[in-house]
Amino acid sequence: MDQSAQMKLTAPTLSVTDFNLPSLHLLHDEIIATLKDTEIHLSEFNDDSSQAPLLSDSISVLKQLSCIFKLISLVGAEVLNNAIVDGLQRLYDNGDNNDTALIMDLSEAIMTLDRYVEFVLLTESVEPTLLLPVVNKLNAHGQKPPMTIEDFSTFGSSSVIIANPEKNFEPLSTLNLDTELLTYAYRSGLGVALLNQDGNIDSNDQQKLDAMSAACALIAANTNSLFWQAATTAVTDIAAVLPLNLSQKHTLIYLEQQFQSYLPVMDTRFADLVNFACQRDTVEAQQLREQYASNHLEGAQLEEMKRFLFGPNRALTDTLNDIIQSQINTIKENVDSYARGDSINPVDMQTAQIIEELTELSSALRLLGLSNAADSLITAAGAVSHWQAPSPDDFDHLLLALMHAENATIAMAEMHTPGAIYLPLNNQHISLHQLNTSYDTLIQESRTAIASAEQAINDYLAEPERDMLNIQNIPGMMRQVAGALRFLHLPTPASMLGQLAIYIEKRIESGRRIEDDTLAYIADVIMAVDHHLDGFENNRPVSKQALDVGQQSLSHLLAA
Repeated sequence: MDQSAQMKLTAPTLSVTDFNLPSLHLLHDEIIATLKDTEIHLSEFNDDSSQAPLLSDSISVLKQLSCIFKLISLVGAEVLNNAIVDGLQRLYDNGDNNDTALIMDLSEAIMTLDRYVEFVLLTESVEPTLLLPVVNKLNAHGQKPPMTIEDFSTFGSSSVIIANPEKNFEPLSTLNLDTELLTYAYRSGLGVALLNQDGNIDSNDQQKLDAMSAACALIAANTNSLFWQAATTAVTDIAAVLPLNLSQKHTLIYLEQQFQSYLPVMDTRFADLVNFACQRDTVEAQQLREQYASNHLEGAQLEEMKRFLFGPNRALTDTLNDIIQSQINTIKENVDSYARGDSINPVDMQTAQIIEELTELSSALRLLGLSNAADSLITAAGAVSHWQAPSPDDFDHLLLALMHAENATIAMAEMHTPGAIYLPLNNQHISLHQLNTSYDTLIQESRTAIASAEQAINDYLAEPERDMLNIQNIPGMMRQVAGALRFLHLPTPASMLGQLAIYIEKRIESGRRIEDDTLAYIADVIMAVDHHLDGFENNRPVSKQALDVGQQSLSHLLAA
């Protein structure tokens, strides 16, 4: 089948943003429920104009939703939601359901807003310009002037969006500059910026900051890429913004890594860097804001994102996955019946049925763009057609092809599950279903162990004597959870628990009473890891702040 005829199911990754995704994940279910209620109320009003009070209820709730979108800086959704509110208000004020065009446009807008929220979660980016056609269609009913792309491209009008990050960055290795010298100069100032706590700078530190600024300025003089222009704007006269907050420190550390191109450019910290730089009150910052405003996706890229926005959503891919898994199970049952010889049908009829089912399933997978799995099934169907007295290896090859199809459809469904964690599949001959089940079990057991550790700490606190027997098992529990975290590819939380286990073990061996403030630090570390696992378990990415708190508390413990 021609590639253009296949359904495009993979989320496009064409931009990065500093939008706070965890906040939207937390609100996702409530947002969707609100929009579904609005859709129902609009439908009931369309059928019976006496149901107008339902519109009033929806207007009230949607106004609150606009405040939420504004609070989390999801500007495109806020603009579209306000347009929906205005349209519903117009229907309510007129009191009749004869304005079919407005009702149809409102229905489309509600559906689009629902899809856009899921789109942001899946692509981990925002692209409010995709909503302009629907917004302007609604605004036209109220004689409002149409909005343009410039309404979202100005810095401060929306979350920072970096279109095509790779095209907005040049590695130092391509600029024919002394990378080693520039890195040394930047690091000299970086140390000062990271350690400063009161904003006071002596002459020696100022020289280091100047060297840091000069390094970035030299790079920016040799390239007009947005990344290095933002870098030099951010660090120019950086003494004026000291001391830095934690986010700014992370941004400057990321910048230092890019002197050697250690980290991917497709990273939210690129957007953080531009945001930090554009907020500076300098001439360079104004020029950077103008450069940022001209950074857009190309027309073909916007069309690709639009196809994904209005393409299959999670409900559809989940349904497709269920149907395909059912088909796979049916084929397995037929193969099992063939192998046992307990079917009343002739052997030729059984093989013909298996071949037909494999061919049909292959066509479905090819339509969904899962070409490799489709090819495996066609190859397997060809092998089945030559079966006379199939060996165990013949059955194994068929089951392997079916598992390939099973894995492909599960992966497709996960791609449309907001917040789903994609762990590497190093062995393609392993069932993704079984692997996911093992991950789920591991997370549940890890959280159970953490809950036991928390209870042990509570028991320790409850006894005036502070009996060490209550907490003697905690180091072992933490090591077990740390091992599970490494299997789940969570090295930072694993390292935190490993260090915590060593610390608690030493405190237990010393026999010294553990004070309340120390227990509070221990609890911070444990809760930070549990919070991370909770997000992992519920497909809800968590912000880095929780781990930052845990790491800071761990540092206090280790420094004591």
